Amino acid sequence: MTNPQDRTEAPNATEEVQLLFVRHENSIRAFVRALQPSLSDADDVIQETFLTVSRKASTFERGTNFVAWSCGIARLKVLENLRQKKRANVLSEAAIIALSEDAPPPESLSEMQDALESCLERLTAKVRDLLWRRYSRRQSSTEMAEEAGMTSIAVRVALSKARGALRDCINSQIQSTR
Repeated sequence: MTNPQDRTEAPNATEEVQLLFVRHENSIRAFVRALQPSLSDADDVIQETFLTVSRKASTFERGTNFVAWSCGIARLKVLENLRQKKRANVLSEAAIIALSEDAPPPESLSEMQDALESCLERLTAKVRDLLWRRYSRRQSSTEMAEEAGMTSIAVRVALSKARGALRDCINSQIQSTR
């Protein structure tokens, strides 16, 4: 007589993709956070992505890139979340699509995050403060201008220059490591 506990059953497709999701959650989360600045919204998107990945488990082809497949689903969930929230001062759908299409392969997101942290340290304290106010506190340029003693236009210009400098710095750092 065999003991039922001695049997090891192969995981079904749903269990398999759920295990893969847990294993690669940091990469998927980094991808979502790059597109969804709000932590709570990003968490909602991650949960919705997990549920969708679980529902669509049978469509995942073994041997293909699970992270890329999951990030494709996550990208659609970010867009869906954006449509539902319809918030001001959030990246437009077109921007999210453009950013996610140009995004580096998910395996390099941690490399990109390290480069971002290093590049942020190179910015002046005033510029880092403006970025923090914009993306963490989600302040408008008018609110930021009042608190920083600048004009709204000067704030927008400073943020635009900062984003460009960060992009160039990150690209330079990533290229130098390859």
